[in-house]
Amino acid sequence: MTTATVSPTAVTTCEACWVEPVAGVRVTAAGADLLCRPCAVGGYPRRVDLFPPLGIYGLTERRIEAGRHGAGSPQTPPDQGPPLPHPPPVPSPPGTPPV
Repeated sequence: MTTATVSPTAVTTCEACWVEPVAGVRVTAAGADLLCRPCAVGGYPRRVDLFPPLGIYGLTERRIEAGRHGAGSPQTPPDQGPPLPHPPPVPSPPGTPPV
């Protein structure tokens, strides 16, 4: 007999139908499925893996290694826009719209 440990932050709605409350745990090679009784008896699969081993749906190890913006140190943009005013503008008085 295999046992499953359910986290206190686990979902409380069936992972197959997303309607009924969880009534049982089905242990598989991939982990534990939290299902309502009708889905468990019917053998229905989970609809989607929201948090696979890497934590975010659709994120692969290759994308993690490449990084969001590619490798290397951060670089400044080619066009940085106009310089900031000097001295800085005076803020508008309270209760008036900004100018």
